[in-house]
Amino acid sequence: MVKKTVPSLRLTPKRSTVLLSFMLIAHIGAMGVVLLLPLEFWLQCLLLLVVMMSLTQAICTHLLRSNESAIRSAEWNSEGEWTLLTANGDELAAQLKASSYLQPWCVVLNFSISRFGWRSLILLPDAVDPELLRRLRVRLRLLGNADIS
Repeated sequence: MVKKTVPSLRLTPKRSTVLLSFMLIAHIGAMGVVLLLPLEFWLQCLLLLVVMMSLTQAICTHLLRSNESAIRSAEWNSEGEWTLLTANGDELAAQLKASSYLQPWCVVLNFSISRFGWRSLILLPDAVDPELLRRLRVRLRLLGNADIS
């Protein structure tokens, strides 16, 4: 019996204006909620600081990819193994988790990299070549984890 080989996929996402928009809307909404809460001024300021720190961390990790643990690229080789290249130059062997999210407009790949370590890669159509994103979705549905929604 002849075994079919599938070509490896290399994902190197660019910056996404759609992702930036989602991040800003979510965090500005959270700030609005904090301002509406009947809390003391110092506690509101503390919560606003936490939301700003969350926005900064999200932008640095998923948009600018400047955090040392941010994923710069991911490769799914023909044997079905994932390799992640981080911003600090480390290559990590990873396993795709069933909690990954797969839709035509958004793909979130969750990876397990060690017993307690994990990383996520958010892929939107404006950050990755649309044909590559389509091939990834098809391959995930056919060969990937059947539990991915």
